[in-house]
Amino acid sequence: MKKLLIFPITAAMLLSLVACAQSAKPDASLDTPAQEETVSGSTQIPNPWESYDTADAAANAAGFTLTAPEAISGSSAKTYQVMNSGDGEVIFEILFETGADGERAAYIHKASGTDDISGDYNDYAETETLDVNSRSVTMKGNDGLVNLALWTDGGYSYALNVSEGLSRSDIAAIVAEIQ
Repeated sequence: MKKLLIFPITAAMLLSLVACAQSAKPDASLDTPAQEETVSGSTQIPNPWESYDTADAAANAAGFTLTAPEAISGSSAKTYQVMNSGDGEVIFEILFETGADGERAAYIHKASGTDDISGDYNDYAETETLDVNSRSVTMKGNDGLVNLALWTDGGYSYALNVSEGLSRSDIAAIVAEIQ
């Protein structure tokens, strides 16, 4: 009698396990749309920079002016942008572009305060501080060329970044034109 009961009990246990395993699986039709949304959908951070057609329009948006040279390092076009971080920090940027693809040749940043506003987090082998028109300018670069110049003047921070690098004297001449 015991042997006859073992078979039905074992069968019932196996059926119970299969039923539990089936109910633990989520319905595939419910997963499909969410998976497609995750795979095909993307979340993008909005561009914080607002572009302007003229330096005057950008200065109006920033609340201060930025005077810069007409060209840097063979630039072919200028773009004027302002970024308002929402916590009161405003950065005025002028981009100097080369070629038809709009590749950056250089940019200048200006903002209130004394913080480094360059956005350049590269490690440079050479750092030197020079006096340019009574401004203490920190110049950073590699192989005798300067890629980044940082200074403060009149309550504003400035940053000049030149992609290909220029000589110290060329950077000093550009810095002298920026206000």
